[in-house]
Amino acid sequence: MVTTLKLERIKRGIQQWRLASLVGISQTELSLYEGGRRRCPADLRHRIAGILEAKTEVIFPESELEQLSEHRQL
Repeated sequence: MVTTLKLERIKRGIQQWRLASLVGISQTELSLYEGGRRRCPADLRHRIAGILEAKTEVIFPESELEQLSEHRQL
């Protein structure tokens, strides 16, 4: 599975190890987020979006759907 996060990173020409370093996580952890195998925490989503100079909801569209679902359940 190719996520929007991975596509945006590649589009900007940033290697995975470099983005992980800039964000302050391991390359393995970033790989898990990029592969959709682990949910990225909100604070980290915002840091990644800032580095990639993109909107959080563009890079992590699934997080917006999750938030809507949570609000509807309340």
